[in-house]
Amino acid sequence: MQGNRTKDMDQVMRDKLDNAILKQSIRDLASKDSKLRDRATLFFTNESFDDFCSRNKFKDTDKIKQGVKSILSYPLLSRKLVVEQICRILDNSIK
Repeated sequence: MQGNRTKDMDQVMRDKLDNAILKQSIRDLASKDSKLRDRATLFFTNESFDDFCSRNKFKDTDKIKQGVKSILSYPLLSRKLVVEQICRILDNSIK
């Protein structure tokens, strides 16, 4: 019984950590710092993101990647607004 509770707690903590990683990476897409923006873009375009999506059972990673490209096409101020809306959606989806 104790083992199941520990596994459940571990999963909850992993989910919270992955949610925080995802939100910060999305926020970094709207950073004024071009190096930070580039690193965030790299996160969404390399194999580790595919692993991240698989671990979190995200179904359509291509749509997420298209969304990232779309976010990057906005001017910085608009990008910040869009990113904050996405982060609010993520907050509401994981409780």
